[in-house]
Amino acid sequence: MTRRAVPFSSRRPILPRCRSVSAFAGLALCSVALAGCASTQLKETETRIDVMEAELNAPPPVPPDDGKALGPSELLTSANSRGKDFMRARISRARSVLDLDKVKSGRYPRVSAEARQISTFNRENDEIETVSNIVLGVNWDVSRALLRLDRRTVKVAGRLIPVQYQVAQRNATRALLHTYNDYTALDFQRENVALKQKGLECRVEDMEVEVALGNSSQMELDTLRDQISAARREAMAVSRSLASKRDELLGLSGLAEGGYDVSPGRSILSALSDYPPVKTEDAEACFAVSGKKQLEDLLVEAAAAQLDIAEQSRFTRLTTSIPSFMTQTGGFNLQFLISYVLPLIDEGDGLRMTQQARLTLLDTILTARDNRRAFMSDFDSLKLGIAAAESELAAASSVLARAETLLQSADPLERCAAENDVAKARASVKSAEYKIERLKGDLRLLCAPLGERRDDIAQQQQPAAE
Repeated sequence: MTRRAVPFSSRRPILPRCRSVSAFAGLALCSVALAGCASTQLKETETRIDVMEAELNAPPPVPPDDGKALGPSELLTSANSRGKDFMRARISRARSVLDLDKVKSGRYPRVSAEARQISTFNRENDEIETVSNIVLGVNWDVSRALLRLDRRTVKVAGRLIPVQYQVAQRNATRALLHTYNDYTALDFQRENVALKQKGLECRVEDMEVEVALGNSSQMELDTLRDQISAARREAMAVSRSLASKRDELLGLSGLAEGGYDVSPGRSILSALSDYPPVKTEDAEACFAVSGKKQLEDLLVEAAAAQLDIAEQSRFTRLTTSIPSFMTQTGGFNLQFLISYVLPLIDEGDGLRMTQQARLTLLDTILTARDNRRAFMSDFDSLKLGIAAAESELAAASSVLARAETLLQSADPLERCAAENDVAKARASVKSAEYKIERLKGDLRLLCAPLGERRDDIAQQQQPAAE
């Protein structure tokens, strides 16, 4: 007699999160009992995802009717709720919380239900014999639940998630303001090109008189006019680049491209009023309170926690489980199994795991030291840049004072050029003043301690227990 068995099965696991629930109270009763077992962090993350989805689907705000141009403060406020870099930071945080919650929930038992239908073909009778049953079971990793070798890693991860999120927020803020700085730099370039064109135009009338008197050639006049045309084309090119940079800036802020006016050259420090000013000249003191220092310390601690797990698993492997099944045909079967394995043959497996963890820790420490040195270099470079910009401002102010003095005594023929020189000097002063504020803003972001400038609505409603 030849038999051929064809199994058909479908399985739907029910994943509990509470220890006190009986695994054998029945599938329906278990589902009801476990309905409220999701952790607080998981529920908060679900709410955060709902908020992010609503923000992405909502249309951007309508541009103001009064045509008011946006500055860095307004752009940063919009970016905190709608900006793509800020949104990615929130998505990364939500994903990290979900992963951590999954690790924690792995310590609890799982109830499973499995419907089976097994069909066997009997060749003697040309019949198909079918047996159906429902299997209920519980699976529990007892070693993970009781030993909790990963408890230090989980604890560090819970502290690391908000720190990484706040650092990502800080980086998004820095990227937005750097784009605004590029936009302002293009506007200064546009103004300089316009002043250059104006200065050339001031010379045309005098050149025409000189040509008529025979003191200059027609070729010189034509060359001057070619310079004016080139300056005009340059101004048009800068204007196009300025519009593109504005659209890029609006995109980072979560606003519709081309629908808003952005005012260049506004104070960067006013947008960073939530961050404390830097009152120390000591880079070490700045680094000690900065978010980068907190992040590096946690990363080293996390690597050390992984080394602890590897060292505890070096010589032994402990695997435990409680498989329990109750079927229609097989009755009730409860087993408690503890498997203790001493890997005499493959002891190198645990040793390799430990050495890999040690290498990871060493690499993390080296990276932290490199980041610290980079921080010190950035601090000193910003301080040097501020000092140089202050010198530029002093020089530009001196040039402006002299240009204004010359303008007062200029005769009518020289007045056009003198007025243009004053405008150039004022533009240089304005550029130097903005450069100082920009560098001070970078320094404030570099040294600022961690703290969320603005968070999503979910956390405002209920503090997160991350």
